[in-house]
Amino acid sequence: MTISPLRIALAVAALGLHLGSAAAQPAAISFDITPRAGQHQRQLMDMQMLMKTRVEAGPDATEEQRAKIAQAQQQMAQMGQMKMGLRMEQTLKVGQPDQQGWLPMTVAVVGKGGQIEVGGNQMPLPQDKKMDLSVDARFNPQDFAFEITQVQGATGVDEMLRTKGAGMLTEALQLAKVLSQRPLKVGESVDVPMSMALPMPIPGGAGKMDSKVRYTLKRVDRGVAYFDLAMDMQIDANTPLPDPAASAASAADAAPAAPQAMNMQLTGTGKGSSTLRLADRLALSTQLDMDMKMEMQVPNNSRVFMDMQMKIQSKGEALGKAVGKPAAAPAKKKS
Repeated sequence: MTISPLRIALAVAALGLHLGSAAAQPAAISFDITPRAGQHQRQLMDMQMLMKTRVEAGPDATEEQRAKIAQAQQQMAQMGQMKMGLRMEQTLKVGQPDQQGWLPMTVAVVGKGGQIEVGGNQMPLPQDKKMDLSVDARFNPQDFAFEITQVQGATGVDEMLRTKGAGMLTEALQLAKVLSQRPLKVGESVDVPMSMALPMPIPGGAGKMDSKVRYTLKRVDRGVAYFDLAMDMQIDANTPLPDPAASAASAADAAPAAPQAMNMQLTGTGKGSSTLRLADRLALSTQLDMDMKMEMQVPNNSRVFMDMQMKIQSKGEALGKAVGKPAAAPAKKKS
């Protein structure tokens, strides 16, 4: 079989285009943002929430219950939507390693007050020290293991504080841990587990939701990585409610009431962006807009519906300089 020179030329040209395209693909970037000795950073966070609530009678509600629920809904409609703003400060401080290479570190969260607006009336929220929490721990940068040495908070028993402290430490280390395990090319994504407290207290300590944030690398420019964020959340939980207080006269004769629970279902999505400075592992800024819908089935045969829009913004500041090998910057393309 004779192969024409034209077909050979076309095949060589096609191979050249393929090789040139493969060479032009940027290499994956390894993000080493593990906390290092001497690191001291602060994140200033601002949360703005807009909540609309309505209540409806359930299918098993009595006429008396329906009348009370209708009255409650009328009062909610008159008050209108509720606006809330909260400000917090989170700090991370890392000390010098011990003989085994473990790093002492402190993560602290301090409330900075805020404001609430209901029915057109705005009221300031004081700096509630009950929300402040400080966790001392030792951290192993090799496998991201940590051991809590002390937890300080204004409220709660020791075990509850340790649980909250462990969750806060895990949250602070999640992004660094996930990125350390997977180099990324521009356009690729990683999912980072995220836990966050809901803005309203829920009996039984169930005011917590778990979700994931997807970080998609958009570009790296002058040592700063730019990410797009996408968040999905869903929760379905039964929360025990405290028994209603019984009068002393009837308490002796009354049979123990069956425990009551509130069912809560929540779904939501979020989008935003984040920037990360590689040299000192500092999250320069984060912006996340979330839309959430919540439905609660309560024991008085009523259903509460809430639509919530939440905007979270944070700004990072470096208060100290980390010691150790700097994060690797992407290699420059050869011309």
